Amino acid sequence: MTKSLPSPITRMSQAMIVLGICAALIVAFVNLRDKPFIQLIEGQLLDWRFVLRGPIAVDPDIELVLIEKTPEKVEGDMAIAAVDLSSGIDAIAANGARIVVLDPAMLPMSAPGEVTDTAGEDSLARKLAGLDEVIVPYAFSLQRQSGARSALPIPIQKTAYSVFRQRESASIKRPAEAGGYLIPSPELLQSNHPGHVINEPLQTSSRQYAYPIVGYGGSYYPSLAVQAYRRWVGLPMEAIEVNFGESLNIGSLYLPTDNRMRLAVNYHGPGGSYKRTRFSDLLDGSLPADKFKDKLVLVGLAANISASHVSTPFDSAMSEVEYLANVIDNLNRMNPLIRSQQVVVFDILLLALIGLFFALVAAARSIWAVLTLAVIATVLFVAGNIQAFILFNLWLGLTFPLMAMILCTAVLMTAKHVSKRRRAALKVAEEAEETQFAAPWTFDRVAKIAPEETAPTEAEEEDTEPEPEPVPEEEETENNLTLTPADEQPKTPDERPLKETASAATVDRLEEEEEMTDVSAAQNVTPFPPRKTATGPNSLPVPPKPTVPKSPDTQKQKESAAATQKNKKPASLIPVLDTPAREEKISLTTASKMAKSPAAKMSSASKANNEFDVAVLFINMSGFKTLAKSFGPTRSAQFLHAIYTLIEKTVVKHTGFLEQFGESDVVAVFGLPEGSSDDAENSLRAARELASALSDWGEKQGLPAGKSANFCICADYGPVKVHLNGDGEDPEVSLSGYTIGLASRLDKTVAAKGAGVVVSENMMSKVSETDLTGQLKDGFTEQPMQQIPGSAESVALWRCELGAI
Repeated sequence: MTKSLPSPITRMSQAMIVLGICAALIVAFVNLRDKPFIQLIEGQLLDWRFVLRGPIAVDPDIELVLIEKTPEKVEGDMAIAAVDLSSGIDAIAANGARIVVLDPAMLPMSAPGEVTDTAGEDSLARKLAGLDEVIVPYAFSLQRQSGARSALPIPIQKTAYSVFRQRESASIKRPAEAGGYLIPSPELLQSNHPGHVINEPLQTSSRQYAYPIVGYGGSYYPSLAVQAYRRWVGLPMEAIEVNFGESLNIGSLYLPTDNRMRLAVNYHGPGGSYKRTRFSDLLDGSLPADKFKDKLVLVGLAANISASHVSTPFDSAMSEVEYLANVIDNLNRMNPLIRSQQVVVFDILLLALIGLFFALVAAARSIWAVLTLAVIATVLFVAGNIQAFILFNLWLGLTFPLMAMILCTAVLMTAKHVSKRRRAALKVAEEAEETQFAAPWTFDRVAKIAPEETAPTEAEEEDTEPEPEPVPEEEETENNLTLTPADEQPKTPDERPLKETASAATVDRLEEEEEMTDVSAAQNVTPFPPRKTATGPNSLPVPPKPTVPKSPDTQKQKESAAATQKNKKPASLIPVLDTPAREEKISLTTASKMAKSPAAKMSSASKANNEFDVAVLFINMSGFKTLAKSFGPTRSAQFLHAIYTLIEKTVVKHTGFLEQFGESDVVAVFGLPEGSSDDAENSLRAARELASALSDWGEKQGLPAGKSANFCICADYGPVKVHLNGDGEDPEVSLSGYTIGLASRLDKTVAAKGAGVVVSENMMSKVSETDLTGQLKDGFTEQPMQQIPGSAESVALWRCELGAI
């Protein structure tokens, strides 16, 4: 039997593939997570998490004052008249507001050295000179500019951070560096507290980050939101510590940032979430006196009239002033999204865990099992990611983990599909190879029932000899050969009591011995001693003799014995250490079919007796069983399997088939059910090849010192008889005859000592009819007449040693 080949994509290799995929994604995550196309995908996934979470409560101490109509006449480039803006800010301060933050869109800004109309701003600056808590914006541009950069105005330089801390790590990056800036009038900056805003082209569908710290000229400056929060809570600039790559430490509070010192904005809701007041109502003086008491008020343009909009997960166009309110709220309640370096490390660990999970999933054989486990894992991971976002404001990456799950699932499903098809192909190839080299047994060769022949005809029943009585199980031969004699002699009434308790084979053998005794007495020759009633290697049937019709009583006894005989099925092809005797089944209709076959076209007596001329090959393997048992169970099974497979393939290669596997011998037959003139030649070719192959195989096994396995191949040519037992529903078939018995005893002769192949004169004569060149006789030496143990006659033999083959 051919040993199964391993699948090209084993489970271990599948596990290694998915681990490799996740390792590659980890490397890609570390190097590509800040690339625009990755940021775009991750930003969209983040927006969906905001939508799933929904709005959250806002700080009631933050209010908006919005200008909802464009004034008809303003001074310079201002969005509202300076007198109206200053009046509104006075009213806000009068109503108890602690901090007033101006919208960057309300003030015209210019680059250093540009000439602009600042009349309106100067007027506003004079009016705001008496107010201490107004936060005025200026803008940084993150785009690099050619040429030398201008120095920042002195009021802005005074706001720079002064306390820093840095941990040595390759993953830590410096904060964003501004390439240029835009400022309102210097008088407005001088009289108020400036804070920067960022003019940054978006890489995502919504604005994800705020920049609490930006570098310029070797210094680092706070944003408008940080300045507003710091003045609101009354902290000096020295109370804020910049921890590069990790956080801002504001007093005793920890504000996490990413490795580039960006703050991930946690949007509290859509536009309108914060309490708002119309600027026109403020100017009318209709508001309560303490409406803005201790609050932070942002004054700006409503979204419908503002030229600059912010896209958020909740709104496609949120006003800049409401965006600032969300950032200040994040600072005040310390609830921004956490996208720190520790979260990035956790993302890497999650990718590694996904790889380990799918490496375990690779052990599943079913494609559907892989898909089911992958879907369950993906659902659980996404649900856990969303819960971490909702409960802890953790911004865990989804892009690369989802890519890992999709890729690993696709690879495993593809590998399982390929492996399944490969296993099926290997199985088909294995079955084809087994079919090619499998040795058909006698039952497979002669017991094929033609569909149209369901019952024997009357003429066939007359030509078919009654079935001989099967040999009982306790009388099976040592070599597992069913050596049933050809026919039985008529029995007398005096003999019946003894023979009723014996098998048909035993009865025939007793009759043969009685006849041989009579012949020996007439010739004054000492007969062979009486043999055991059970057939075995010590008993040998004599050559076939003419048959005599059986009495009706004997026929009834045989039919009764056949009816009570235990049914047996064909033996397995798998060799074992102790193989029971095998009887094969055949339908009664097959007997008539065999009698009509070309191989059965002999004399009328041969047709009636189902006799066929065949070549019998007997392979004796002395010591193989003892040697195999000394190896232990595993190697013993491999040892016997290998030797039987070698014999099987060689026999089948030369058109023979195995009749019997014994404990230490094998019987092969050439010429059933359809004989050929080349049967003897094929048998001798198989014998020569087997002798050489077994010799070479034994030398390659590396047997222990002092242990060996000898063999001898014996061959004879002559008639054998096919016995058809049982009934139509439970048929049996077996072979017997003088030729089988003689071949099984040739290894006991003197000529067989040390020989590789021993053949009878009958075999060699038959071979000479087809081997005209005499090539097959090379190496054979004719021996004197040999006495065959268990036989009354001498036989001429031919011997060939191993070295001569």
